[in-house]
Amino acid sequence: MNLFDIKVTNLTLANVKDYLRIDHDDDDSLLETMLSAAQSFIQSYLKQKFTDFEEIPSEFTIACLALVSHWYEKREIQPEKTVKELNYVFSGLLDIHRKWN
Repeated sequence: MNLFDIKVTNLTLANVKDYLRIDHDDDDSLLETMLSAAQSFIQSYLKQKFTDFEEIPSEFTIACLALVSHWYEKREIQPEKTVKELNYVFSGLLDIHRKWN
């Protein structure tokens, strides 16, 4: 199964490690926390729960994995350029599904 065929609600630690190409267990706890936080962050950004969607869009999986990757690879305070790049990824993937009111 293609990683991007997995719904954001079904992502596992193994999926995240596969996406990040991590083959050790040293950061498992950190990655599990980041996965949970990314799923929560996306729902907050959308102003909707995943359960509010009849079918969960694949864009949510891409956004979740991109966010975990960003947090994992850049664990320091972010320069403004990096934050703007991440905002672009989110707006491009998620804004069409976001509740604006």
